[in-house]
Amino acid sequence: MSSLFEELSRDRRVVLYAVVVALAIISIGFFGLKFGLDLEGGSYLQLQLQGAEAQIDVTPEKILEVQFNASSVEKHGQSYVATVPGIVEPALADDLGYTGAKIAKGDNSTKITIIAAPETIVTNYLKKNLDADVKLNVDVAPIRYEIRTNVTRESLNALLAPVGGKVPPGEDAFVMGVSKETVDETKDVLDNKLNRLGLQDIKVRVVDNKYILIDLAGMDVAAAQEVVGKPGKFEIRIQTENNQSMHVLYGDAVETVDIPQGERNGGWGVPFVLSEEGAMTFQKAAIDSGATKRPEDHYISMYLDKDEIFSAPLAPELASSLQKAPSRSMQATVGGGDAGTDKAKELYIHLREGALPVNVEVVGSGQVSAALGKQFKIQMVIAGLIALLAVAGMIFYRYRERRIVLPMVTTSFSEVIMMLGVWAVAGWQLDLASLAGIIMVIGTGVDQLVIITDELMKGGEAVASSAERSIKERAAEAALKANAGNVVATSSKVYLTRLSRAFMIILGAAATTAVAMLPLLVMGFGALTGFALVIILGVILGTLIARPAYGRIIGHILATN
Repeated sequence: MSSLFEELSRDRRVVLYAVVVALAIISIGFFGLKFGLDLEGGSYLQLQLQGAEAQIDVTPEKILEVQFNASSVEKHGQSYVATVPGIVEPALADDLGYTGAKIAKGDNSTKITIIAAPETIVTNYLKKNLDADVKLNVDVAPIRYEIRTNVTRESLNALLAPVGGKVPPGEDAFVMGVSKETVDETKDVLDNKLNRLGLQDIKVRVVDNKYILIDLAGMDVAAAQEVVGKPGKFEIRIQTENNQSMHVLYGDAVETVDIPQGERNGGWGVPFVLSEEGAMTFQKAAIDSGATKRPEDHYISMYLDKDEIFSAPLAPELASSLQKAPSRSMQATVGGGDAGTDKAKELYIHLREGALPVNVEVVGSGQVSAALGKQFKIQMVIAGLIALLAVAGMIFYRYRERRIVLPMVTTSFSEVIMMLGVWAVAGWQLDLASLAGIIMVIGTGVDQLVIITDELMKGGEAVASSAERSIKERAAEAALKANAGNVVATSSKVYLTRLSRAFMIILGAAATTAVAMLPLLVMGFGALTGFALVIILGVILGTLIARPAYGRIIGHILATN
């Protein structure tokens, strides 16, 4: 026995196998295993993205005529000139989204020159009247407008009627849902938001560019809806007169956010940086509202889906600075203590990831209790042990030799350890589907170990089917047929030939299994992704590490029988 271990310790395949198993055990102990909704308990949410893509049939001149109450609108090259009776306030064009418009006052009228593309004029009209973000999609023909709010064809036609516009007929002219880019952006924002809340490996999945499915292990439905279902459009507003406020910026104007910082007075502050355009817009709003001269009368408020999450006046030094020039770097200051820390963390998340591209609506939810998840976990462990015992029984029944059972069962168990080690390092969640995949890997893995064992024993002929013959008898017979006393010696050409033949079969089966799982892995059919991933991982670890080591180990055992 000592010579057997000595020989195996010099085999690089066996050494690699032992090292990988040891590293897997260390990884599981160090990183720990994370369990999904099925096994940990928690809740799931189904979010519907509110929005639509539409073609718009309207003339820009008519839109400008209505917006400015103009008597006439003419196009000159890349510009539009609107003639408005009477005197027009200079801020009107800026308020309508036409920054940089030139205003020329006459005796009885005002000429407003606007340099803008026709699509920009349509976009501004939709933004102003829908109070929503509108994105232009120029990658399709005809051009579509992505309206990032809940809108129907009928409501959009009603909105366009005063300017003589409409949505063209046809199913392609109006499609509920948003673009793939917007869906991916929303998913990324939610991913980052949930991760910053300390929620481990949250599964966020997209279905049909309309729905987002989220599993939140260890969290009840009420808390999940508070965290996920509530976020939406982030907005900064400034108080004007009589407790009224006006819009200043949306969340896309916030370029970077630093982690909360403690201040000398014991409070907490969240530093953030506005874009250059956002800084100019903020300065103008602060000056126009009077916030730079009377900060205490004009609070700066931040909203998330119209719910106030922060409100405070401008700091005196910032108010003085804004009176002279825009300021990109700012800081939102909250209170101190534990409450201040929590408020700063929440505000940091909202500033960094709270500005969802579109509003979302919770259209479905559910919950798995922690007790039920624990029961599932115990049942899956029992199922895995039963699978190993069943494998051991079948192996013993086939070979009637205890010395062949232990290496096979140990190899199967070690493959599970290696898969769990990778799972722990990656931080992935184990759910019922992935555990079912592990049990399947045990079964398919043993099939391949049987192929290796039979190939080494049969000497190129059909394996004897007599269950009463021991493995020693069959090994001896194979040795006599090969005219060598150690046909299975690991250094012999016969052994290597048989092992290579076995691995040709195994590699073919492994490749077929991996390819069959790829659609589930790539297309991401919910929980089946974990099932496919664990099988592919098991095939890779088994084929590259466990099977070669087993071939060497079983070869030495057969040689010493």
